[in-house]
Amino acid sequence: MPLPLTETEAFNKQTRNFDKLPLSKMADLMCSENLNAVKAVKKAKKEIIKAAELIVKTYISKGKIIFIGAGTSGRLGILEAAECPPTFGTPKNLFSAIIAGGNKAVFSSIEGAEDNAKQGANDFAKISNKKDLLIAIASSGTTPYVVGALDKAKKQGNKTVFITSNKAAQKAGATVTIYLNTGAEAISGSTRLKAGTAQKLVLNMLTTMAMAKAGKIYKNYMVDLQAKNKKLKDRATRLISLAADITFDEAKKYAQKTNYLVKEAIVMAKLKVNQKEAKKILKQNNGFLRSALNE
Repeated sequence: MPLPLTETEAFNKQTRNFDKLPLSKMADLMCSENLNAVKAVKKAKKEIIKAAELIVKTYISKGKIIFIGAGTSGRLGILEAAECPPTFGTPKNLFSAIIAGGNKAVFSSIEGAEDNAKQGANDFAKISNKKDLLIAIASSGTTPYVVGALDKAKKQGNKTVFITSNKAAQKAGATVTIYLNTGAEAISGSTRLKAGTAQKLVLNMLTTMAMAKAGKIYKNYMVDLQAKNKKLKDRATRLISLAADITFDEAKKYAQKTNYLVKEAIVMAKLKVNQKEAKKILKQNNGFLRSALNE
């Protein structure tokens, strides 16, 4: 007897004749399905908040946040880990990611890699300690590689987050399970669609909310961005201008003095202090710009 279908593998009646539809109708249906991804994320708000709190606690305790997944889920974890340092100026190894099959699996399908639970456990154990937080991602909730890592993390005493579109995955016993009720895909089983969209939305929320609470955001400004090219240097200068309420040209002078360290430049401009004093003030306030400015 065949195994029962998981939620994402179920047949979607709304798209039963998808291949016969005109492009305009295909677009309408896919837009409607994508909205379901957003609704699913909203319903998981309480769990998302709990997971963000775990990331903040891990950051404070100097642990690492490790994403793990296979296929699309693994690639989304890698993308999130890669984007945090330039966006939030996080330490190089604060966020890391593991994908079933290793680096080759980023661009190619490594057959069978996701079926190896022991390898998932070993890969996680190699780079982790008890302070670290595991964020496991698997739409189906059953991927052996991911479940193996999750089991290993629990045995080691790690806190864990499980992002999944299968309600039954709550039985895996993660510290926090973020269940995204995205339902049957437009193309049966193609979880790179709305299940993957929902995962990406959640990952964006988790890192952004947590890093805001860690002092990496001031108001809604990316004040810890790494300005390593012309575009980002211009962006840093605009942020200084906006946050300090000065002209772009004035902001550029502060940006150049600080080598485009936005927080230092803003403190210098608003408190009328030199760079050495700005560094000192920020250090006294643990890098929180709002506190440094007495706001």
